[in-house]
Amino acid sequence: MGLGLAAIQNTLELWQQGYFEEINSVAEMGSQELHVTGEDFRNLIQQACLPDNEKYDFPGLDNWPSKPRCSAKHLYRMLGAPNYDCFDLNKEHGAIEHDLNHPIVDTGLYGKYDLVTDHGSCEHVFNIAEAYRTMHSLCKQGGFLVISQALWGGNGYFHYDKPFFEGIAAANGYRIIFDSYVICLKRTTMGKSQQQFHVPLSSGLLQAIDLGDVDEIGVYAVLEKLLDGEFQFPYQGNYLAQRQHNAGFNRVYYRDPPAYSYIPEYTNDNASHISGKTLAVELLQRLKAKISW
Repeated sequence: MGLGLAAIQNTLELWQQGYFEEINSVAEMGSQELHVTGEDFRNLIQQACLPDNEKYDFPGLDNWPSKPRCSAKHLYRMLGAPNYDCFDLNKEHGAIEHDLNHPIVDTGLYGKYDLVTDHGSCEHVFNIAEAYRTMHSLCKQGGFLVISQALWGGNGYFHYDKPFFEGIAAANGYRIIFDSYVICLKRTTMGKSQQQFHVPLSSGLLQAIDLGDVDEIGVYAVLEKLLDGEFQFPYQGNYLAQRQHNAGFNRVYYRDPPAYSYIPEYTNDNASHISGKTLAVELLQRLKAKISW
């Protein structure tokens, strides 16, 4: 489990735009590593214009894809987060031994972390609801949750899509800062890391892409925890009002305002929040879909 090119790039962009400005403590589900070559990683941090990045050590960075590999904690420390914990049964990289199927017993850790991530761990946990309740519990109010999961067959118990993220966001009042599919190609960069690209989280777009050169596909989301309180379990149905329809795609560096940032809501009266013009378009689309069916 680890952060590939796309995840590292997005983490650096979030830092550049000030989202991670107040991040002092990080918790990761799984003993996370940097899954890129040293050459590509150094290019990324150089492009991000990180001050004094030369003074930070990244042990094992040049070993990838061999072992031992570099722990992701060194990336976060470079971004200004000195306090780091990760939770994993394998105890690698100093991980706190824990089975994510179960709640963390030490409630002193609840609400402790500014950033809680899941880079490919929770999909391997059968009790997925408990795993995400743990992430919610560990995260401070005003903190961030980052979820990055693979969607290829045979990997993990679960595959996620847009309704999953919108469901937990709506139930818990999270703001969706950013979400995307991550397209991983069978090709490598000049630095020999796997080429990866963020594309809009749209099933229609995904169907239009030529997948002949695609090695695997992932899904990625950044959520902001706005409210304090117990984790609420979402129920999938017709109660989610989509307040924003995004015709295009904005990366996190578009912040005037961040057009892709929105909070989904549960409601029994979706139409009351929709303008007359938008409602007419929506009804027409549904009518056309019903006729074609």
